[in-house]
Amino acid sequence: MSADGGKGDDESGPATARRALQAMQAALAAEHAAVYGYGVVGGRIEDQRLAEAREGLTAHRARRDALDRAVRALEGEPVSSAAAYALPFPVPDVAAAARLAGELEARVCAVYADLVRATDGATRREAAAALREAAVRAVRWRGSSVTFPGLAERAAGSAPSATTSNATDAL
Repeated sequence: MSADGGKGDDESGPATARRALQAMQAALAAEHAAVYGYGVVGGRIEDQRLAEAREGLTAHRARRDALDRAVRALEGEPVSSAAAYALPFPVPDVAAAARLAGELEARVCAVYADLVRATDGATRREAAAALREAAVRAVRWRGSSVTFPGLAERAAGSAPSATTSNATDAL
């Protein structure tokens, strides 16, 4: 992620920078949750999909680390990872693990959609790339897609993107 907050000179200001930082913090919180969630997925998924779970985990760790650096570059204090996260449903078997992976990706799409909206420039491009990657992983895990990843999930009743104050302990 870019350290500039993504806004150009014509729209720069404290409120714009604050929105960009808040959106980055929400994306960081979602990445922390995704990393945790992929740990659960990896423990339950079948051997044939273990490499796919590892790829997802690696991608989310990289995005998490990039967001941490970007938040610090904007002189913010990055949100911390929780010790544990509440899973959205029990994950007793392979099918539930795959469903969890799809849900993790859908939730990450939502916060990256917010980050795309809150920024422009290099930060927006990175957020759009992260959104696209998460949407592709969601399709692979779910076996189906949505028209506008990151937006359709909200219309279907999912909670809006996590904020740093209320969603650090829930997936």
